Amino acid sequence: MEPLRLGFIGAGEMATFAVLPALHFAPIRLHAVCDLDEERAKAAAGTFGAPRWHTDYRRMWEEEDLEAVVVQMHPRPRQPIVLEALEAGLHVFAPKPPAPSLEATIELSEASKRAGRTLMVNFERRFSFGVTQARAVMAEHSFGGLTQLLCSFCSGAYDECRGRDYDGPVHAYVLDFAVHHLDLARYLGGEVRKLSLFHHEREGRIALAVALEFQSGAVGTLQLNSERIWWRNYDLMEITGHGEYVVLDGLWSLRRYSGELNTFTENYSDQRSGELTGDGVALIEFVKAIREDREPIASIHDSVETMRLYQAIYDAVLEGRDGVIPI
Repeated sequence: MEPLRLGFIGAGEMATFAVLPALHFAPIRLHAVCDLDEERAKAAAGTFGAPRWHTDYRRMWEEEDLEAVVVQMHPRPRQPIVLEALEAGLHVFAPKPPAPSLEATIELSEASKRAGRTLMVNFERRFSFGVTQARAVMAEHSFGGLTQLLCSFCSGAYDECRGRDYDGPVHAYVLDFAVHHLDLARYLGGEVRKLSLFHHEREGRIALAVALEFQSGAVGTLQLNSERIWWRNYDLMEITGHGEYVVLDGLWSLRRYSGELNTFTENYSDQRSGELTGDGVALIEFVKAIREDREPIASIHDSVETMRLYQAIYDAVLEGRDGVIPI
């Protein structure tokens, strides 16, 4: 496959910790890195094999022969750059959340359609080792179809640093963190027919109990809160079919239970690997979708529905509404 000619905007912590190290998994040729901090841009370019660096993203895509850009920034400052990149004829790979709000996500979806360019959102947990294996089990006849999904995704408190560019710690947690499992609930369970919510909030920390009814008739429960601690395995999922179920404790391993066999598949415990977390596989999907002229998994259009769940939950939290809420 012909390597994708790529420019990278943003050389901050998540870029250098997660996404730039994962580029080598995909057929990508990194032409340049751009950051307002010249030393940071230069260091990232040198570390990850880009021949040039820039401090002006417009100059980068004017001077470099690019097909696509990664825009690794917070959602608010990222929004106008993504719109500009699409208008300039570039494909775009962006982190979650896709935008600051559902309305802004729809704006990106429409811009992607007008430009005829791919905009993929890096909901990397979709591509993680555990979720990929779970989807394969769910596709087997013996699993018998989903009956119930349980997701637990809890973090520590959002402080001023983690909550930067958000409307306070609750907004930051729901949009920056909990949105991962809102997306996984859709990816594993299908579209949501009905949603019910109860929540507790204290001193900028929030606990959410969310019940879902999927269009298939299956049900789901989401435990989401920012009352715990950071730097641990956050993801816990139990996926129940007719007579079989799968447990994911973290995203690197899978335990499958059935009446006939128990299969325990453990992977090595690397805490940040592009193969296991999904970043590398997501980048591969981005390139393949462009080369095959199709929508990628986790496209901006698909992400609109994840953001619709987010917006319904966040609006209910702001307005103090519990119980069944419309989507």
